[in-house]
Amino acid sequence: MPGGLDGLRQLTDIAKPRTLKRLAAAGTFSPKTPFALATAIPYLVGRGPSLGILSQLNSLTLGNKPAIIDRNGTITFRELDKEVNRTARAMLEAGVSPGQNVALLMRNGREMAQVILACQKTGIVACPVNTWAKTKELKAVMDNIDPALVFYDTGHREQAEASAGSETVFVHVGDDVKAIPGSVALEQLLEGSSSMPLGPLTRSRGSVRIIIQTSGTTGTPKGAARDASASGLGALANLLGAVPYKREDIVLCPAPLFHSFGLITFTLATALGMTIVLPSKFDPEDCLRAIEDNGVTAASFVPVMIRRIVSLEGSKRSAYDLSSLRIVLASGSVLSLDLKKAAMELFGEVLYDLYGSTEAGWVAIATPDDIRNKPKSLGRPVDGVEVAIFDPDGNRLEPGVTGDIYIKSDVIFEGYTSGDNKPQRDGYISIGDVGHLDDDGHLYIESRGDDMVVIGGENVYPIEVEEVIESLEGVSEVTVLGLEDDEYGHVLAAYVVGTTTPEAIEEACRSELASYKVPKKIELLDELPRTSTGKVLKRDLASRA
Repeated sequence: MPGGLDGLRQLTDIAKPRTLKRLAAAGTFSPKTPFALATAIPYLVGRGPSLGILSQLNSLTLGNKPAIIDRNGTITFRELDKEVNRTARAMLEAGVSPGQNVALLMRNGREMAQVILACQKTGIVACPVNTWAKTKELKAVMDNIDPALVFYDTGHREQAEASAGSETVFVHVGDDVKAIPGSVALEQLLEGSSSMPLGPLTRSRGSVRIIIQTSGTTGTPKGAARDASASGLGALANLLGAVPYKREDIVLCPAPLFHSFGLITFTLATALGMTIVLPSKFDPEDCLRAIEDNGVTAASFVPVMIRRIVSLEGSKRSAYDLSSLRIVLASGSVLSLDLKKAAMELFGEVLYDLYGSTEAGWVAIATPDDIRNKPKSLGRPVDGVEVAIFDPDGNRLEPGVTGDIYIKSDVIFEGYTSGDNKPQRDGYISIGDVGHLDDDGHLYIESRGDDMVVIGGENVYPIEVEEVIESLEGVSEVTVLGLEDDEYGHVLAAYVVGTTTPEAIEEACRSELASYKVPKKIELLDELPRTSTGKVLKRDLASRA
């Protein structure tokens, strides 16, 4: 009984002294906790550990406490869990089987949260999809997912309709008038479904996985699968050793839940019973307003969001009371030294810099002390995470020596849905970056180990853009690379040999790619610089820029 074994393993993990101590310090235990845990044991044994069980625990122990604040107002933990139960039952009644995939082309909000949690309760696989992607990208993702249902916001109708197959079943959130013909409103799907919990025992457990879409080394979208059984409250307690979250925190998360960073924040909020504020879109001033209006104590921003916030006019930055903040967690791309300084000046000594990836989860966190004393470091590895530096021959390197970064932890993904995986050495997996550890165990990144470019927290592979440009008439050669940028971390530059024009190149990219993948610099050349073996000298092109 794999579900039972996983559940018992989770109980054993929670019972470890360090885990109990950290969860207690975070305020996660209450007089109702023993009763709630007792009711959860049959579910842990019968269905296996999941965020869905945590939602049920929160309903029992936190009932009337606000769970989510979004564009529709406030929903309590009890109300949320009832909607989760209705959604779980409605999907099963609609013929979706445990283990099947459902796609979520949705903005942040309670609806996305309840679908994710409902999937966890039923063993249906939630597949959040990037709402910024264009038709070509989404079509590849949908073909890969082959979803039994597609949940979408009507604001993304065009993307949903163009990327899905003729037999796709759509469920929409938003204006019915703007919905795809034949699409079912979410409330219509839930009509008549009971809000009572599912039974703890089931013949088909399914899979308590969430699949995050990430680009592979060829630029082709890949699904990175993560199983709730692989990590649990013990792993989250390790994170609490670096970032002092508490149950009483109110967390602002404009980072999208279709990203691993937004999903980590949502997972933390669910696990600890924190209130989470989910704006449907990011606006720098609205974030400051939300902090003041809701007494936000913790916020999750990708660096480009922080850049836009600190770039607001001084009068706008000073117009809001940010004194409630205890934690500003940043992740998704490199935080430049000047941005770290500006963020600390605005928010105070509350900045934490999380380094990780979709595949690796969290790896290291720089605390405010680290940022002040070792500003170039990414902090120390989180408890439970081991970092090793290897040379190309597989030899483990000493502190201070630069090499390929490999990690080992309980929060590593279970592999790509394609069957591929990251390179491995001695039980460690590659994170794809180059760097070193210092004598105190702080981690430093010096370069990407591949061509991947991180733009505002989004992973972009140049080959994907190159293929679009190469398809244009009059293009004979093209290479695309990343250039450093103060606002986004990096932007793309395209160097093209041929008779086309920069305007035609930009138009083609805008029509087929997400906006952040459109090159900001396009230059026509007579030829590309190459080595004697024919490889393009990208460093020469970068120096030109």
